[in-house]
Amino acid sequence: MAGRTADTLALLRDEIRRMERHHAVAGMDANLPTGFTALDERLGGGLSRGRVHEFLGTGCDRALLARPTRFVAHVLARIPGQVVWLAAHHLNLHAAGLQGAGLSPGRLICVQSETRDLLPLCEDVLRERGVAALVCDLCVPLSLTASRRLQLAAESSGTTGFLLRPTPNGAVPPPSACDTRWRIGAARPVPLNSVMGLEHWRIELLRSRDGRAFTWTYGLPGHATDPLDLASPVAHGSVAASPPAGDHRDGACAA
Repeated sequence: MAGRTADTLALLRDEIRRMERHHAVAGMDANLPTGFTALDERLGGGLSRGRVHEFLGTGCDRALLARPTRFVAHVLARIPGQVVWLAAHHLNLHAAGLQGAGLSPGRLICVQSETRDLLPLCEDVLRERGVAALVCDLCVPLSLTASRRLQLAAESSGTTGFLLRPTPNGAVPPPSACDTRWRIGAARPVPLNSVMGLEHWRIELLRSRDGRAFTWTYGLPGHATDPLDLASPVAHGSVAASPPAGDHRDGACAA
């Protein structure tokens, strides 16, 4: 396993150096703005750079993770630099969907690995200073110890990690050492604010460094080139005061 991981990492380094000649190196701001003003204000400017962030889905997004993936792509579109996108066996990305979220597919280094190599490779990539971010379609269990290793790797280099975690059975994964945990999916329209043509998203911050949880409902125009850029908040509040996830009537998971 170590030999295969080392070979893959060597190839990644070559590709990163090649791409660095054509793309700007990521800046060193402390935060990565999400582009959602209310979220960024709540987070003190955005997601912390050089940390690992987890993303779950609701409804059909529990397995497909279409909306969490679009959200992550939208965040990455706002920063320069190369992005390593890692998955075990099958990498299910659509160039048009990434472009619709503002992320150029030309910035991606896509890697498929063996399942048993996934977490070690995540850790190695997170230690690479030439990478703006790592995104991993995480199909394997993540222990508290493993999540701490990923977090320490990210902190050592300043590379930010995004873990897309499928939960087909609806169960929330056990606690981890990741900086934040999010749950994103479709939401019912808010009656007093519903507008024809809007797609409604529910974005939940389940865990953050200060221990507080929060939730927002956003309306996204369905026919905009980058609808996430035009998203407007229609409701917000604490997670505890919101309807439980099981009460949602989620819409289709169109990417």
